[in-house]
Amino acid sequence: MADLERVKARMPYLMFSVSALFFPSPLFEEGKYGAEEGGIERIPAELRTNQNPFDMFTLFMSANVCTATLAFGTLGPALFDLGWWDSFLALLFFNIVGAVPPSLVATFGPKLGLRAMVVNRYSFGWWPSKLVAFLNGVNMIGWAMVNTIAGAVILYDVGQGKLPLAVAVLLLGLVAIVVSVTGYKWVHKFERYSWMIMTVCFCIIAGFGAKHFVNVPMGKGPAETSSILSFGTAIWAFQVSWGGIAADYAVYMREDRKPWVIFLWTWNGLFWGGFLIECLGAALMTSVSGSGAFQAAFDKAGVGGILGEIFVGYGTGVRNFGYFIETILSLSVIAVVTANIYSLGLNVQMLSESLIKVPRFFWSIIGGAIFLVAAIAGRNDLQEAMENFLNVIAYWLTPWLVILAMEHFVWRRGFQYDLDAWNNESKLPKGIAALVVFIIGTVIGVLCMSQTWWVGPIALGVGNPPFGTDISWELEVGVTIALYVPLRWLERRYFGL
Repeated sequence: MADLERVKARMPYLMFSVSALFFPSPLFEEGKYGAEEGGIERIPAELRTNQNPFDMFTLFMSANVCTATLAFGTLGPALFDLGWWDSFLALLFFNIVGAVPPSLVATFGPKLGLRAMVVNRYSFGWWPSKLVAFLNGVNMIGWAMVNTIAGAVILYDVGQGKLPLAVAVLLLGLVAIVVSVTGYKWVHKFERYSWMIMTVCFCIIAGFGAKHFVNVPMGKGPAETSSILSFGTAIWAFQVSWGGIAADYAVYMREDRKPWVIFLWTWNGLFWGGFLIECLGAALMTSVSGSGAFQAAFDKAGVGGILGEIFVGYGTGVRNFGYFIETILSLSVIAVVTANIYSLGLNVQMLSESLIKVPRFFWSIIGGAIFLVAAIAGRNDLQEAMENFLNVIAYWLTPWLVILAMEHFVWRRGFQYDLDAWNNESKLPKGIAALVVFIIGTVIGVLCMSQTWWVGPIALGVGNPPFGTDISWELEVGVTIALYVPLRWLERRYFGL
């Protein structure tokens, strides 16, 4: 009841402080429009709904069945010099594994009624958890930026260069912000149907593009191994980045929902949405090696140019139909950006008690403005942004997710969490073990890093100079498991939490 009263007590303040300022007509009146007024507070049983676990499938399908995922798939041939079959196999294996951690995090939502960053407090404690929340907030802004640019380049091709890329970024970003500020219920409603429409459009793209696909042969030797592992790191990062927010979209489900059901629906949405669209992206990119026209289109407008080129040569009617399909596909990124900005507002509230008093959707608006500025500034560098951003986030996310998993399976089996402690510093762990292991794990990741701007000594030592071989997340998993269990045992022994 304490959590319920806490949520109710905030309502008058929320309506006065923000709704009255920004929306004179009570746009966010919960009873009228179903907009969510709460923030990171635990959702008590009294506020739970009969939400179907299938919503986790539709959410992550919509978030992945978009042009950003398509653009990511092109990195196999375009950035890592892989052929078709090695790109396919890398996407298959690393997506299977990468979808597991976020699916585990999603199970915390119904059982605990807590957002992912709040669950983080049960291992990292009060103060270290703020560092993780800050990093995850940066993660959300970066993802929103990358995804919006991926949609904007498609609109740019539709406008045949007459629609400035900055304007395309602004249009898509504003729509996503509007959906995200309305909250949990409307985010799920939007995601429930977006993937269906986009899947049809991607099938049309595959049909028109199939004759242009080229079976680029696989490489061999150390260079091939390095490329596979480096692409694998990017695929892993693409999936596990959802771990920081996965529980956010299941907190209103009833507590009696089976964890394995939540896990499976989430995993299927993450895997199939990511794998299939990424494979299409890799296949589309092979067309560049087989045609000068596709190369020119890619050089001019990136992924948007490739999509436009597959409709060329059939006549004006088909080309106009292609523009229509591209326009619909450009809107697909709204589904993923909406989720990013919604959870960003929750991340901000984790940083300070005083920030909880300000409504979540206010912070979503502020975060939305920040990511729009960043996206407009970086609008011409999508491939470079995806390469650098995707790999970097994997270096801190991996040890964090392993720590969360170890805490859950070793010490809190059966969801044995003190639910009254979520906002009480004295009842939470000190977070010493988690912070120390997190830092060590992240440093290990940096030493194993293989980026254009930095190659770690371990990566270089593994082989394939001068680029080395990226084995960051694989080594991080092992080191984090080996260190966290004994250090957390010592922390619990001396501090009792």
